[in-house]
Amino acid sequence: PGMMILFGDLMDVIGLETAGAAMEKMFNDIAIKMIALGGICFVAAWVGEAGFKVSGLRQSAMWRKTYLSAILRQDIGWFDTNNPGELSSKIAESTQLIEEGIGTKLSLGSRMLMQGVVGMAVAFYYAWDMSLVLLAISPLSMFGAWFFSHSASTASAETAKAYAKAGGTASESLSELRTIAALGAENMQAEKYGSSLNQAKDAGIRKSYRCGFANGLLFSTGNLMAAAGFLFGAWKIKKVLNDTYNADLGVWDADGEGGFTPRLDLVTGMQEMGANCRNGGIYIPTCSFSGGNLMIAMFAIEIGAQGLGQLGPALTALAKARRAAMKV
Repeated sequence: PGMMILFGDLMDVIGLETAGAAMEKMFNDIAIKMIALGGICFVAAWVGEAGFKVSGLRQSAMWRKTYLSAILRQDIGWFDTNNPGELSSKIAESTQLIEEGIGTKLSLGSRMLMQGVVGMAVAFYYAWDMSLVLLAISPLSMFGAWFFSHSASTASAETAKAYAKAGGTASESLSELRTIAALGAENMQAEKYGSSLNQAKDAGIRKSYRCGFANGLLFSTGNLMAAAGFLFGAWKIKKVLNDTYNADLGVWDADGEGGFTPRLDLVTGMQEMGANCRNGGIYIPTCSFSGGNLMIAMFAIEIGAQGLGQLGPALTALAKARRAAMKV
């Protein structure tokens, strides 16, 4: 949203009718602000991602040590109800879920939540009525972002499960190779292994279809929101210009000595009087809505909707981490 504010200011500067030292100074100021904003985003993303990652790794290591110490303190009867061969994988799996829930996923969720809230707030601040129009379309963009992340995570889990099954079959076949050869079951084991690989292949194909659909939906809803924003924004800008039009004034000479000069009609080529909030100088109030406001509101609410739509993976990881912590 911060970059969209500067981009909107840039659009307003480009739309000025007069060029000169004032416009050059505005361009330089916006360029400096963009560089500063880029540096702030770089440092914030670096510190945030590294901080959450390091914190997650440290807490995960502490969970592993504490869990192992608690297992070693148990009576011998406890191991009769809990399979010792599964404890190592159980520790690794549970602590891995905890690490993901309080590490990078939490960082991503915090960033997406702030992106959504700030994007919506910025859009309503600059153009509340236009934001309401775009907000009616934003659920499509949210669904596209959610469906894309959901499809990728679901397909990855299906693929991993299929490959794990295939790996188990291969490990079983290699460890019992003499028995399989004695029974003549080589083809059966090969078919079993191939079936698991086919499941992984099918999961990858389904992933490509789902992700392709989600990607197309995400970009199409963005273009739909842009179209609705441009139509409504153009109508509102036209209304503002018509409401502030004064036929007795000319164009305000802001870079010169001041005063009004006749404007050149682009259709007839004749010099005519008449000005509005866009070129009327100090004698006509500033436009309440401009092309820059249109761009800020449109892109800010689109970015906000996509941010809220990508909260799903972070919330899912946090829920899994809570369940894993309960087991531990």
